[in-house]
Amino acid sequence: MPDFTPPPPWAAAFEMGGFRLLDVNELPMSLASADTSELAEEELEQVSYWRPSTVGELTFNWWD
Repeated sequence: MPDFTPPPPWAAAFEMGGFRLLDVNELPMSLASADTSELAEEELEQVSYWRPSTVGELTFNWWD
């Protein structure tokens, strides 16, 4: 599992564009405790196949 670092100052531009950046404490969170209800059926199939264990693994397609 990679070590995540806080976003650089320029990443605030993403938040101004309506995106919410994940905190470094959220990325190692167990995927079992995350809300995946907004994922599409195809995405859930990939989760079922690859079985990422954390939010970070899912977000960054750690299995690729």
